Amino acid sequence: MNSGVQRSDMLDGSIGQSRAVYRSRELSAAIAASFWRHRYLYAVSLASLALAVVVGLATGNLPDFGVIEEFGFYLLVAFWIGGCGFAIFRILWLAFIARDPAPSRAFFQSFARFFGDRERIANSINGLAVLFIFATAFSVLKGAIAVLVPFKWDLALSHLDKALHFGHAPYEYLGFLLNHPAIVFGFNFAYNFWFMVMIAMFFTSAIAMRDSLLRHQFILSFMLVWLLAGFFVAMGFSSAGPCYFARLGLGDDYKPLMDTLGLANQTFPIWSISTQDMLWSGYTGASTGSIGISAFPSLHVATAVLFAIYGSCRWGRIGLLLWAFAATILVGSVVLGWHYAVDGYAGALLSILIWKAAGFWLRRHGPEGLAA
Repeated sequence: MNSGVQRSDMLDGSIGQSRAVYRSRELSAAIAASFWRHRYLYAVSLASLALAVVVGLATGNLPDFGVIEEFGFYLLVAFWIGGCGFAIFRILWLAFIARDPAPSRAFFQSFARFFGDRERIANSINGLAVLFIFATAFSVLKGAIAVLVPFKWDLALSHLDKALHFGHAPYEYLGFLLNHPAIVFGFNFAYNFWFMVMIAMFFTSAIAMRDSLLRHQFILSFMLVWLLAGFFVAMGFSSAGPCYFARLGLGDDYKPLMDTLGLANQTFPIWSISTQDMLWSGYTGASTGSIGISAFPSLHVATAVLFAIYGSCRWGRIGLLLWAFAATILVGSVVLGWHYAVDGYAGALLSILIWKAAGFWLRRHGPEGLAA
């Protein structure tokens, strides 16, 4: 009898081991298939990395690992807060809306199904790997712009801004906002919250279970916006922005704006001021850790517009909130002295053009196996 039990245990163990091996092979196959579907995204990220190596060797600008570590810390904090918030919301939904008799058990079961799907795991590994490679490359390229091409477009952009806005700098029309420190703080909060929105948008696209054409269009557009607009166009129109206008010796055109921000900072913390000082110290060599200064085009606006386009295509009405957020970032970029208004207009236009071009190319030459 004992020998029969032993044989049964051995058989169960063998079956369990076989299932584990089979699942492991299935996961490996899914990761390999996903890697092949991501080949064009890898090509862009690796080409960016190769360009960053060349630029870094030429300029001596190396990846700013301190900034990457800081962003990584904020990312972990955001994931922790967001994850806890989602868990609480989900359990309350199951308990009071769905009226599940065992909401905690249902939550953990759905959690296991969500992260146990091999297609989702495969897409997550490849999507996040593409982002990590590209982010490392861009941390070099961004800081090299001012080294390769010193700022020389600020006067022209300032004059263009005034020509487009009937002879006045755009911030001069925004006194009804600038005269209220709480409103200025609100714009500053939204401007910083942009980073959280960016992480959330890329993370939700990276971990998608269905590897769709829309997902690839967003990731490809995201990288091309940063690479083409944020490096090549930015290098061609190298500029620092209104907050550095006087420091560049170009005059006091934006002194009233900066003075108003300083007054607001006495009531509410306007983080942009300390960040602008930090970036200038890095640019002048007074300190280390700068990720570079570049005004034209505005990547904050460009990416916010890209998020709104993607959100409208994927989630419908939620896209309206993202369009409102993009408009807030556009106005905030002027209110906080980061950008000339034309920087935002150019960023929005380039984002739309890149989105359409990426979709056009993917529909004709994109990888096979993508869901519609």
